[in-house]
Amino acid sequence: MSTTQTEIVDGITLRTHLQPIYSLPHQREVGYEALLRGVAGDGALVGPFDLFGRAIVAGRLTELDRMSHVTHLRNAAPLLPDAHWLFLNISPATFTDPGYAARLATATRAAGLAPERLVIEVLESGGTDVEEISRATHAFRAQGFLVAVDDFGAGHSNIDRLLTLRPDIVKLDRSLVRAKSAHMRDALMPKLVDLLHESGMFVVAEGIETKEDLMLAARSNVDFVQGYLFGLPSPRLAGRGTATPLFEDVFDALAQMRRAERLASDLLLMPYRSNLKQAAARFAAGATTRAACAELLALPCTLSCFFLDAGGRQFMPDLAGAAARASNERFAPIADPSTGRWDNRPYFVGAHAKPQEVITSAPYLSVTGTSLCVTLTIATQRAAKHVVIGADLDWRRLIEAAPAIL
Repeated sequence: MSTTQTEIVDGITLRTHLQPIYSLPHQREVGYEALLRGVAGDGALVGPFDLFGRAIVAGRLTELDRMSHVTHLRNAAPLLPDAHWLFLNISPATFTDPGYAARLATATRAAGLAPERLVIEVLESGGTDVEEISRATHAFRAQGFLVAVDDFGAGHSNIDRLLTLRPDIVKLDRSLVRAKSAHMRDALMPKLVDLLHESGMFVVAEGIETKEDLMLAARSNVDFVQGYLFGLPSPRLAGRGTATPLFEDVFDALAQMRRAERLASDLLLMPYRSNLKQAAARFAAGATTRAACAELLALPCTLSCFFLDAGGRQFMPDLAGAAARASNERFAPIADPSTGRWDNRPYFVGAHAKPQEVITSAPYLSVTGTSLCVTLTIATQRAAKHVVIGADLDWRRLIEAAPAIL
C-alpha cells in the first residue's frame, strides 16, 4: 500500500517515505520516521537535500517545512500501526515559532492521530538560543508530543545544552557509530548512552548499516536503532518481524562474547589475584613490603604495588613492577601519589567491605599516569591495624594475551 500524494511545490509532488525505528530489547519496530521525497513532472525522484536546498534559495524553508508536516500526517496516519510512534522532523525556526505546537496538535488530531503518537525531531544547533528551544520543548510537551534532539554528536552539539533541554529522546548522529578510531568509538558510546539514560533520555542510534554497527549499538545499550541495514526508506511499511533474525544473531553473539570476555579476564587475572592474596598473607605475618610482593611485582603486567592505611593514605612507598615505565616529564605534576587520599576510590571501598577478598576494578585511566589500568586490592591487618594492599596492572598489555587464551 503506497502513501497518498498530496502537496505540490513548483511542479514537484511531495511524498512520504517511511524508515522503521526498532527497539533493541523488544526486537521489533516501534515507530517510523517520516522522510520527505518529491516526484517531478517527468517522474524523476527528487531527494530531500534538493528539495530543501531549493526552498532555502527561494526563501521558503519554513513554508516547505510546514507543508512536509501536512504531507506526512495525511500520508502516514492511515498506515501507522497501533502503538507505534511517527517521527516528524522540524526546523529550529518552525519549532520555536510561538503557537506552532498548538497548530500542529490540531492538525495531528484532524489526521486521526493523538499528539502522544508523534515524536518531534528538532536539530539542536549551536546557532539557536537554548532558552528558545527549551520554551518550545515545554510547549510541544504540553500538547502531548514527545520531543527528540536529532543528530546529536555532529556539528555544534553540546552536552551542556542537551542536559538543559532534556528531550525525551536523543538521536545519536551516524558519525558516532562510524567514528574512525574504533577504540574511541567503543569506549565513548557506552559511556555517552549511560549518561543520557541517567539523565532520563531514551537513545536512538542512527546510521546502522552493518552487523558491526548493530553490535556496537547493542553493546552500548542504546534503546532504538534505525538505518539501511534494515532496508531503505520506502512508501510502504516494513514487514513485521523481518529484522528479528538480525537482532537474535547479534544478541547471541553478544552473549557468547561476554562469556568469552569473562573467561579471558578470569584466566588473565588469576595469577595476579592469587599472588596478591599471598602477598597480603605474608605482609600480615610481618614480611617487608618488597618481600611480601616480590612474586607479584615480577609478573609481566604489574605496574606497581601500593599500601594504604585505614584513611586511604599511603604509609609506605610504591614498589615498581615489571611493567613500570620511566616517568614522563609532561605528567610530573600527578606522578607522585604519596600525598593523596584514596579512600573514595571504588577499589578501596570494595576492599574494606569484603576483607581478605581480592577486589577487581574496571579498566580506567590512572590519575597518576597515562596508562589504562586495572587495580586489584585486598584489605587485611598488620599489628592490629587495617591496611589495604593494591596492585596496578597494565590493562592493554594484559589483554594482548586474550586471543591466545581464547
